[in-house]
Amino acid sequence: MSTMRYAACAAIAACLLGGAGTVAAADFQVASVSALYTKDAKADPVLGTGTDNEHLSTYQFEYFGGFKYGDVYVDAEVFHGKNVGGAGAGSFAGNSSFQQLMVFNPRLSLGKLSGRDLSFGPISDISLIARYERASYADFRSYNHGISFNFKVPGFAYFESGILRRNTNFYHGKWLWRSVLMSSALPVGSQKFHFNLLSLVNGTGANGTEVFLRPELLWELDDKGAWQLGLRAEMHRYKVNGQNYSRHSPSLMLKWTM
Repeated sequence: MSTMRYAACAAIAACLLGGAGTVAAADFQVASVSALYTKDAKADPVLGTGTDNEHLSTYQFEYFGGFKYGDVYVDAEVFHGKNVGGAGAGSFAGNSSFQQLMVFNPRLSLGKLSGRDLSFGPISDISLIARYERASYADFRSYNHGISFNFKVPGFAYFESGILRRNTNFYHGKWLWRSVLMSSALPVGSQKFHFNLLSLVNGTGANGTEVFLRPELLWELDDKGAWQLGLRAEMHRYKVNGQNYSRHSPSLMLKWTM
């Protein structure tokens, strides 16, 4: 799928979800655009985000909305650099300066569906979850379904974790442990900071247990926190041909929340 088609799909998804929110009286809606740059984009045979000179620009659109019976998350990312994914990683085994990723992640709240309060201990709700991934690199596709839990954790505005059954076009019947954390504003003097984390840990078969961590530390640039500047780090570990692979890629990040 071309870069323009990915961008178009992201825009269409945002419009459809925004329209659905108006009709379904969304509990909340938030969309953001981020730009990132790193000089440490080493070759990554699984994700295909490495470049020949390890310089990589990333452009990301995110949407998250809560509705009557659950919530939905959409993520569209475009990676740009010199031969992203390596030689022959483009269409028809050619080279490409772009790779793309799209994620669609809907959930159905069992508490909202049943009309009951399912909270107990630190758990505030239980949801059925699906996660669909589509990447241009290696024509990757994955279909994940399972259960997730929302937690009440002091200092965090959002804390969710779940276990899913994972099928891809490379392997079937594996598992995915997915967690998303977003802190409340952290005041430091007169400034405010935010800590976010995406954690994906899954079984792969040939590549062993794959661990992907994406922490962010962002500083609010304006009074409303619409503009944030900071650092995102990506840590990725798995096995390639029986050998351990590890990558740590820090990126400068600018985020605008619409």
